Amino acid sequence: MTVTTHPTYVVLAPEQHAVLGENEFGMAGLIAIESIGPFTSIHESGPLLTVHDSTIQAHLGIGHHPHRFNERLFYIEQGELDHDDALNKITGHMDAGDVGEFTEGQRGMIHSEWNNGDVDTIAYILVYRTDPVPERTSFTALRDADAPRYDEGAGVRTKELVGPASPLHVHGDIRYFADSTLERDAAVSLAFDDGEGGLASVREGMVRVDDDPAELAAGSTILVRPAAGERRLEVRASEPSRIVRVVHGPGG
Repeated sequence: MTVTTHPTYVVLAPEQHAVLGENEFGMAGLIAIESIGPFTSIHESGPLLTVHDSTIQAHLGIGHHPHRFNERLFYIEQGELDHDDALNKITGHMDAGDVGEFTEGQRGMIHSEWNNGDVDTIAYILVYRTDPVPERTSFTALRDADAPRYDEGAGVRTKELVGPASPLHVHGDIRYFADSTLERDAAVSLAFDDGEGGLASVREGMVRVDDDPAELAAGSTILVRPAAGERRLEVRASEPSRIVRVVHGPGG
């Protein structure tokens, strides 16, 4: 896979992501567009092991399967999802705007994620290492109404999912996770301290990065690998847009 490389960041255009479906999951109804993971040229970034933009069709999902040691965040952008961990007898429900946190723990989980609703569910999913590995397996949800929201500069409205203002506690080195809407010509800064990395996923609209005139359409991913020194990128909207941002530590 050929990606566009800049001195500070890498851009994956929509067609440069891996598309996973029935052949990979063993069942119909689930499509995952992978930006980081085993099916792409970027196998990990810091603690991030997998990043999926997933669609789960109405009344379908993925059956029970095991995971252990890591943690997952499911940001439900549309629809709903039901969690069933058969090993630990833990169930949960996520609606649009919620973030589900799946802590696999030392014992692990055997879980199913099912869309029992009447519309397709869209979930942006992060999978990352936990260090140390929590003893207990758990499910927690940050509800849409409880996520902090604030103005982040002119024409930018941000919903913070993980970070200093959010009540959601994670067990891995995910330092910031946010969903921002940008008016035309509005900009947000992607700031990374020494050793940090992260990404921005263009969910809607069209954006540009720094002085690069190339416009990045919805479905593009801007990836910044962990590195020494402070770095900063400006993402500016060419039209009304929405981006999801992640900042993480160096991993290990």
